[in-house]
Amino acid sequence: MIQDFIQDYLERLAHELDFDRSLSRCVRQEVEDHLWEAVAADPAGNTFESQSRAIANFGDARAIAAEFAVLSLTRHSRRAALIAVLVIAGVFIAMKARVAWYAAMPWAVGDDIRAVSAEVMLIDRYAFLSSVIIGLVGWIYIQTRNIPAAFDPAYRSQLRRFFLICRAAAVALIVSVASDAVLTALRFSGMEFSATSLVSILSIAIEIACVGILVFQIRRIALRATSTAALMQS
Repeated sequence: MIQDFIQDYLERLAHELDFDRSLSRCVRQEVEDHLWEAVAADPAGNTFESQSRAIANFGDARAIAAEFAVLSLTRHSRRAALIAVLVIAGVFIAMKARVAWYAAMPWAVGDDIRAVSAEVMLIDRYAFLSSVIIGLVGWIYIQTRNIPAAFDPAYRSQLRRFFLICRAAAVALIVSVASDAVLTALRFSGMEFSATSLVSILSIAIEIACVGILVFQIRRIALRATSTAALMQS
């Protein structure tokens, strides 16, 4: 069948991007539409020759897949940076909600616990402030980079710097959330569990979930970068 020539090309293209099924489907559909438009505009009509010319003009399947992979990696990196900022904001909201809840409840805290809490709170404050600054730096950095034409050494260096920034923000946020958990445990030490403590536990759970989202995003981008690098080297 005449159609098999283009379909074989599309299968090769989709196979090169099989590490990202969603990207593979989108690229395949976009390229298929372009190729059939080129065939339809060819004076020879729908023939092997016209399909061959359309494919030759479009380019090698692996090279095209690499271009789309780099573009997708850049877009996902920018999205991950934005998610990191939103995650940090989510942790901040959970922290403020818990502090407001503490202020509304008439709980007395012993002097010994207050002294330890002050030290942990200092760590918490600086860790969270660090995560905010580093997270914003990462977002600004990746948003202001030009979209690369290839997965070249310059782009690899850019990604390494971005990953370093993201990991630093994640570590600072983890320290902050861990400090929040310690502060909550200190506040409830020696007290019986009650329904009122669920608000604090829920806020900590939200913070942990936010950290999980950030770690997941960083890992996802790292895996995507590894797959893109493998595509370029294969």
